[in-house]
Amino acid sequence: MPIRLGSINLYAYLNSRQFLSLTGQVVTAGMAVATSSLIFRTLPIQEVGMWILFTSLLGLVDSIRAGFITTAFIRAYSGAAVARAAEVMGSTWLIALLITVLFVLLNTLALVLPIPIHDESLNVFFRWFSITFIITTPTFLAGVVLQAEMKFDKLLYLRILSQGLFILGIAVLTLTKQMSLVRLLYLNIGREAVASLASLLLGWTNVRMFRHWSATCAIELGHFGKYSIGSFIGSMLLRDTDTFIINFMLGPAALAVYNVAQRFLEFIEIPLRSSIAIAVPAMSAAFHQHDKLRLGWVLQKNAGVVTWVLVPIIALMLVFADVLVYLLAGSKYTGTEAANVLRIFLLIALLFPIDRYFGVALDVINQPKMNLFKVLIMLGTTVVGDMLGVKLLHNIYGVALATAPTIIAGFLFGYYAFSRYYKLSLLTIISTGLDETKRLVFHFLAQLQPAKS
Repeated sequence: MPIRLGSINLYAYLNSRQFLSLTGQVVTAGMAVATSSLIFRTLPIQEVGMWILFTSLLGLVDSIRAGFITTAFIRAYSGAAVARAAEVMGSTWLIALLITVLFVLLNTLALVLPIPIHDESLNVFFRWFSITFIITTPTFLAGVVLQAEMKFDKLLYLRILSQGLFILGIAVLTLTKQMSLVRLLYLNIGREAVASLASLLLGWTNVRMFRHWSATCAIELGHFGKYSIGSFIGSMLLRDTDTFIINFMLGPAALAVYNVAQRFLEFIEIPLRSSIAIAVPAMSAAFHQHDKLRLGWVLQKNAGVVTWVLVPIIALMLVFADVLVYLLAGSKYTGTEAANVLRIFLLIALLFPIDRYFGVALDVINQPKMNLFKVLIMLGTTVVGDMLGVKLLHNIYGVALATAPTIIAGFLFGYYAFSRYYKLSLLTIISTGLDETKRLVFHFLAQLQPAKS
């Protein structure tokens, strides 16, 4: 007999795609914040900045792999016939391996060429990149397969395994007073190796389908990916341009302080990523069925609901910003610019949901070129804004304030580009989101009422 809370079937709810996707985002973000907290508290500020630059550069390179593969794979694999799915999977493995080999060769070349690198943060990256990138390949492919198949429970297990091992390792290093940047890098490789091995053994990577690859399919995926990759790289640069400019103009210590504020954006990303992970397949299905009204409705509803969900979260975080910085990073970061930078981010974050949905919608309607233009406009705005901000203010406030014109520029272009396909108004998104949010709240409260006998 199913367990019920009022008239809610708890078993069915806890196994729903929505709950599992949201849980995955919450667990991942929570573990990421816990990991960051331990790193902020145990490593010297200078080494924290070096670690942040390493992960940012690694993420930038990984965005090339993700750009070529993720969106193109999900579009081609979801709902495909068995033979076609095997061909797409095998061709995706081929592309992933070629990308991995290419970047390992480039990194090896950078190490052997007699070109002095005076920035120690860059030296750390070049020494540790190749082995890390190779080991993460199976985990990456498992992630896109599980997302395409909407197996969010398994995706959650994979995230818990990887992040859980990382947190456990950091805790052990902290308790034994052995924490250092080098040991942190070894630990990162170890947890990724375990996660990749588990993905292969459990069959989540579909590596057995590699033999079904075809040059035609690989070229087809690559054709879509050549635009999508620009969006992925641009998005990563958009996120990490601040990191690079602060590191090279203000130093690793300033980067560490700035990153404390950035960590809290994980809480903003939780409902947004979860919503997008569920909405993209629905939007793709509507597009393939030539149902513009359905596609527009999914976008309006989800973007609007997430915007309203963020309002109370942002309000609370604005009030308690100083407390949050202390809880995350400890006394080393109190009295720094971190809390005020966080407040700047939070005010801008209300535009995130609609802006992000416009971006993914452009990919869904087969307009990756327009999404690329959107990202490039935002990237150009943030580079100019960051440089001017640092030159004028000589601190990280200048970089944080430059986020506002960046988001506004992308928001307006995304609205213009998507409106060419489907006419909608921003007020409609907000009002639809409010109505849907109220409906969901009232429905949930009604479900909590005891079922009539």
